[in-house]
Amino acid sequence: MDELHGFCVRMLGQGEAADAAQRTGRDAAQGDRVRGLAAAALACREQLSGGAGEAAAESEPRVAADGEPGTLAEAVARELAHATAQLPERQREALALRELLGLSYGEIGTVVELDPSAVGPLLARARLRLRVGLRGEGVPMPSCDERERALRTIARRQDGEPVNEADEDWLIEHLGHCVGCARAHSTMLEASACYRAWRVDEAQAPPVVADAPS
Repeated sequence: MDELHGFCVRMLGQGEAADAAQRTGRDAAQGDRVRGLAAAALACREQLSGGAGEAAAESEPRVAADGEPGTLAEAVARELAHATAQLPERQREALALRELLGLSYGEIGTVVELDPSAVGPLLARARLRLRVGLRGEGVPMPSCDERERALRTIARRQDGEPVNEADEDWLIEHLGHCVGCARAHSTMLEASACYRAWRVDEAQAPPVVADAPS
C-alpha cells in the first residue's frame, strides 16, 4: 500500500480512501511528497464535508477459514481505527503524518495548514485523546499552570524536534514534581506506540465522522 493511499485510509476509512488517493496521485507522482500529501489532505476534507463517512461504524471482525475470530493484530487494528475515527480532523491528519509517515513538524504544518509551532500541541492533544479512545478513561489533561509549555516540549522531545536548552532543563525538573504532566508524558508515549502498531491492511478502518469537536 503506497503512503498516499495509506494516509487517506487513516482519514476516511478503507472504503472511501481510493477516490481521494486517485484524485491526488498526480501531485505525488511529480515527486513532491509534501505537496502530494497536502493535496490528499484537502481531498479528504472535501469528501468529509460532502458527507463521506457521516456515520462512524465498527468493522465486522474478520473470521478465519476455520471459523475462529481474526488475529490479535486485526483486533488491535479495529480498535485503533475506531478510536482514531473519533478524533478531530486535524488531529487525525497530524497523527498519520507523524506516526505513519514520519514527517517533520515543518512538513506537517504545510500539510495541515498550521504554523509549525502549533504542531507539537496538536500532536500532544491527539495522542492524549487517542489514549482515551482506546482505554475509555477521562481525558488525562494536566491541570497545572505550565501545561501548554509541558505538552509542547514533551511532544518535541518525543518526535526528535529541536528543543532549546532552557525548556529541556525545565521539563526534566517539572516532570519530577508534576504528576499530571508526568502522566501525560507516559500517555503520549503509549499512544504513539499503539498507533505505530496499526497496520491499515489488518482490518478495514471505519468511516469517520465529518469532524469531531476539538
